[in-house]
Parts: sequence; structure tokens; C-alpha cells
Amino acid sequence: MSESLDASVPSEDNVWEFIKDNPRILGLPVSDKQGLDLLNALRDVAEMIHKDPDMAHKMLTMIATVIVAAASGSGNETIEELLVAEAMHNFDKETKEILSERPE
Repeated sequence: MSESLDASVPSEDNVWEFIKDNPRILGLPVSDKQGLDLLNALRDVAEMIHKDPDMAHKMLTMIATVIVAAASGSGNETIEELLVAEAMHNFDKETKEILSERPE
């Protein structure tokens, strides 16, 4: 077996930049109306690993949950649950920020 002289393994930075510049290369239908851009989801996790490893783990778990739901036919319900959970998280975060603001 021989390798092409042009074939090379992309560097870590190059692969993530390529994925960033070329969205939706690998999509996974999740529900009737939505899909998962799998490679960009993984890129988001890769970026989060250094900033917040716990959040990166949660993101990876969420991706796996969406994939399992899509495979089992419950993608619609799972997407709705995730959207509600995200909305509640954002509400909680914004409420804490508002309550912690001090008047000058």
C-alpha cells in the first residue's frame, strides 16, 4: 500500500479552522425541522475544554444525548427539552447578573 505524496494529516489548528470555515459538512438530522452540525459541535467542545472542562463535558454529553435521541426517533422531544433547559439556564444566569449589579 502506498500513500499519496499530497496526503497529510492536518494539524490540530488546521482541522478546526477548516471546520469553522466550512459549516455543515457533516449534518445529522435530529428532528423534523432541525439537524446537528456534528463537526462544529465538536469544535465548540474542543474550544471549551481549555476554558471550562466541566462545561465541555456537559456539552459532549448533550451531543451524545441528541445523537441517541435522533437514532431512537425521539429527536423532537429531546430538542424541545434541551431548548427549555437552555432557556432556563440563560434566565437564571441573567437574573443572577441583574441581582448582583450594584447601583453607583
